[in-house]
Amino acid sequence: MKPRMNLILIGLLTLSVLVVAGCGGETGPKTSTVTGTVLTRDADPLRDATVTANGKSTQTTTSGAYALEGLGDGDIEVRAQATVNGTRYVGRTVIFNLEDAQQNNVNIMVARESEVGTIRGTIRDRDGFLLQGASIFAYVGLGSSIRAVSDDNGNYVMREVPSGDLTLSATGRGYRSDQTFITLGNRQDRTINFTLDEPGLPSLNPPTVTSVSTWVSHPDATRGDSDGALAWAKKHLGGRDANPKSTTRSLRTDMIVETDLEWNSIQFPDLLGFNVYRGFGANGAVSALDLSFDPLANYFVDIGLQPDSTYSYALSTVATLYPDYNNTESTLSSRIVVDTLNLLNINPISAGPRFSWQGGSGAENYQVFVFDGFPSAGANFYYQTNVTTGLNYLYDGPTLQSGRTYYYIVLGTANGGESRTISQVGTFVP
Repeated sequence: MKPRMNLILIGLLTLSVLVVAGCGGETGPKTSTVTGTVLTRDADPLRDATVTANGKSTQTTTSGAYALEGLGDGDIEVRAQATVNGTRYVGRTVIFNLEDAQQNNVNIMVARESEVGTIRGTIRDRDGFLLQGASIFAYVGLGSSIRAVSDDNGNYVMREVPSGDLTLSATGRGYRSDQTFITLGNRQDRTINFTLDEPGLPSLNPPTVTSVSTWVSHPDATRGDSDGALAWAKKHLGGRDANPKSTTRSLRTDMIVETDLEWNSIQFPDLLGFNVYRGFGANGAVSALDLSFDPLANYFVDIGLQPDSTYSYALSTVATLYPDYNNTESTLSSRIVVDTLNLLNINPISAGPRFSWQGGSGAENYQVFVFDGFPSAGANFYYQTNVTTGLNYLYDGPTLQSGRTYYYIVLGTANGGESRTISQVGTFVP
């Protein structure tokens, strides 16, 4: 049977051009750089993983981050693999990239090679026609999805999918999605077919933001044996390292500044995704920043911001007929106003031990976290101070072992804990 749907691919091209044209009012040439993070199912970033796409290759940093440049346009498979202590980790996803346009962060979920499986199948419309260019998402938890695309025969194959309970969703612009839930076993090969129905014009409500925070960190806050202090802080103090969709624009090399947004989960058959709008200041207009094209997503990270700044965000819900028909985007959510802090710098430790840090970060309250190993997403801290408003703290926790190396970080907060800044990783030997 002859494939019927180039419409999804054409629609995505049109939609992506619209989104790029509305990204915060930026002008000038773009690069086709794709950035992201390689993550395990425990949300731990994976260092020294090899990431490849279209014959280009790179290694992840100590924070699990990667960047690939000049990938061209169209649907591109991005793969990640690494060997850790003799165990091979693998994972892949498919991105949609525009030539000469900056791509959003793409996270790749990996798992042990013995703990992945394959999902394959065929996508048709309700009349039985094979659909080309449909997107299939597998939600693997932690806010991240794996994407595959149907070929010109309506077939798709999703390889190296972490085993376990999964939500699958097949969707395309101009069609009503089809969704199912499966349990994928280790090395199992499952066939899951989908039928996409004609779209409707549902009543749309904007999502409600349930969590928001800003983070400022030194580059070395992401350094460690497998991940870093920023990953640990997010995992234990609120926030998620594993984000399905992020933007990266004008990244600074001296610090990392980001806003993390999470909203209530919304799922219905005509859902295409969510538009994210951003403005500068508390009262200025917001403009289109990005389309989170993932009907299973409810998390967004905006990286590459400036310190000591105020930003506003709003979200809308987008249906699959967007933007060709009226009433396919909801009204904007309530405006969310956030403030970013500045770098928090620690001083050399003095006898006691006494921890001290410099002012000027904008933080109002501080906590010191002491570790008996390098702080990482999977680490347990050794001791945590109570909140203090001063610029120093005399250790009064459990007895420290003489001659042993301890690590510590200082977390500064303001605005009720919504604005956060994390220091460099410090060490001391009592």
